[in-house]
Amino acid sequence: MKICLYSLVIFTFFYSSIAQTTNKNNKCQKETKELWRELADSGRYNDAITILLDSIKKSKQKDKHGNYWHVGQLYACMNEYTIAIDYIRKSTSFFDKIIDREYRLYYNGTIAFLKKDKRKLKIYSEKLWNKHSDYYYSNACRLKVLFENFEKPYRVAYDMSCK
Repeated sequence: MKICLYSLVIFTFFYSSIAQTTNKNNKCQKETKELWRELADSGRYNDAITILLDSIKKSKQKDKHGNYWHVGQLYACMNEYTIAIDYIRKSTSFFDKIIDREYRLYYNGTIAFLKKDKRKLKIYSEKLWNKHSDYYYSNACRLKVLFENFEKPYRVAYDMSCK
């Protein structure tokens, strides 16, 4: 019986090791990702949005949600907050908002900033800042910075350093 169990464990480990295949398109996806970031960093937000939306349309990847978040951020950088909110909402599933408290606070806080609701942003920012894991430290900083620079445009406030 032990031999069967050990054999099964070894077989499972071996099979899972060789079952992972490489995707020949990874290089293209990486270059595309770098290209949209490069365009966004140079202020060419519309071009970056076009690349991301094209990637979402053509791809069957699971990370469409992440790309929707980035599209929302890029619209926010152009001060088109209503459109930004729409894409940010597309980026997050009901399940993510319910299960992950820290992400939910970051998500709601970002939307509060875009809606220019300082009271709600303060609540979400303080809750996340006062209790966050190491994983969410940067998000806690982002909300803190957005609150401290509330009167500034998203693009400027987002890039401020956390004190």
